[in-house]
Parts: sequence; C-alpha cells; structure tokens
Amino acid sequence: MKKNGKRIVGLALGSGSARGWSHIGVIRVLESRGWKPDVICGTSIGSIVGAFYAAGKLDRLEEWVQTLEWKDILGFMDISFGGGLIRGKKLLDFFDREFKELNFDHLEKKFGAVATDIDRGSEIWLREGSLPEAVRASISLPGIFSPVKIGDRWLVDGGLVNPVPVSLCKAMGAEFVIAVDLNQDLLDRKDKDSEDESMTKESDRKSFLSKFWGKDMDENLKKETDEKPGMIEVMSKSINVMQIRITRSRMAGDPPDVTIAPRLRNIGLMEFHRAKECIEEGKKAAEMVSAFLESQI
Repeated sequence: MKKNGKRIVGLALGSGSARGWSHIGVIRVLESRGWKPDVICGTSIGSIVGAFYAAGKLDRLEEWVQTLEWKDILGFMDISFGGGLIRGKKLLDFFDREFKELNFDHLEKKFGAVATDIDRGSEIWLREGSLPEAVRASISLPGIFSPVKIGDRWLVDGGLVNPVPVSLCKAMGAEFVIAVDLNQDLLDRKDKDSEDESMTKESDRKSFLSKFWGKDMDENLKKETDEKPGMIEVMSKSINVMQIRITRSRMAGDPPDVTIAPRLRNIGLMEFHRAKECIEEGKKAAEMVSAFLESQI
C-alpha cells in the first residue's frame, strides 16, 4: 500500500472463524481507495482470506463464500477422532484445488500465516513451502480440526498465540500496520437469535448435532434447560473469551497503527454461510477509519 510511494504497509487479518469473511469487505474498501497492502499476514480464517488475496484469487473466494449454505459447511466435515473432530482432508483438498501447487514464492504479494506448535507452545510463522498446508495448519482449531504436521512440528490454530498478527507484519517489513480484529465486541453476547438461522429448523439442528456428537448426545442436549448453556455454546464462547484476552495482551505489547473492528457479535462460530452479512460489515468498519487512513498513508 505505497500511496505516494511512502511507507510499506501491512495488513494483519485476525482470527474469528466464520466472522473472517468480513476481511473480504475490508480489503474491498481499502482497494477502492487505491490502498493496496504490501505485506499480508493472517491467523486462522485470516490466513484463508490472506492467502487468496496474496494469490490474486480474492474474486474467486468472494464468489464462492457467498454461495455457501449450511449443508455445504457440513460437507467439509470429515469426522475423525485423531486429535480433532474434523480430519480436515476435505478442506486441504479444496485448498489444493484452488492453489494447485502454489508455494509462498509464487504469490503476488508478501504473505505469512501464523500457527502454534502444540508441543512447545510456541508461535510459528509460516512464510515458505506449501501454501495449502500452511493455511490448513493455521486454521486447525484444537478439538475441532486435527493438527497438521509440517517438518517435525505438529501445528494447530495460530489464534492460540497471536490472533491478530501485527508482529508478523512488522517482521516482514511493514512500517505501518492495519489490524483487523474480529473479536472486540463478542463478550456479553445476549442475542439468542444470533444462532445459526438454519439451526432453528429441527431437522437441520439434528443433522448438525448428529454429525458432530452422535444421536445420543443430540437427545441429551434437547433435555437441557434454558438456564444452562449447551455444549456447543460453551465451546464457542470459551474460544471467544480466549481469543479476546490473548488479542488484548498481544496488541497492548505490539500495537498496530490502526485497528478495524467489524461488529460481528451476531455471527456464530460456524456460521460460514452468512458471508454476505460479514462482508458488508467489513466494508462498514473499513469506511469508518478511511478518513484517518487518508491522513496517515
């Protein structure tokens, strides 16, 4: 994003599961203003959007995500009990089809993804080698997706250590960093209507729960009272709390120059089929800081 030939600007695309489609809207606004980042870094869902953008395939991603329905999400879930509920081979196959044999060296823009070494607890920056493998590692949410082995390391979701990869942008040469934080307004979420709208249909709800937990667990959850949050809600909110706290800590120690924070509290963890809403919210959030960016870049 060298407007006027000045500072090298990085774009840090944060984690946030289904909320991550809002990154597309943010990028669209930045580009419409003539601002094209030089360095792109992503964590978890941010690595997916960042990889497609760096590969010159953002149009393809935007077109695809807006056609997603709940049944399509289920189609990617190849159930496993080897380190995660979802083996992730179907996702990796999808990335392979889209990126073919792309390595980081083939990308149009500088790109890096964040993952976590599950054995050492260390942050891993993925900047070379297979692009599909790097993205698959960065999105490996513990307990949901099985870990990915790259070299001698078992890697899981980068959101465990660096949900918004500002530090990686700076390490890759960025002098001005725009961070996109998807998790700022998630605590104290009260709107029960924000759950997956397709899940209000009993058949879809049962299909989802059976796919993840099996018939017996579905029957047990139906008996839960309104006073006690269900298993899926507890898991989802626990992930939110973890990422919010880690994000605040990391960004306090290594602050970006500007933060874009789409308001996405009504988008659930796995509601990937709500891309249109997310993209529009990303655009709104980016527009809100455009005047400041104009004065800085």
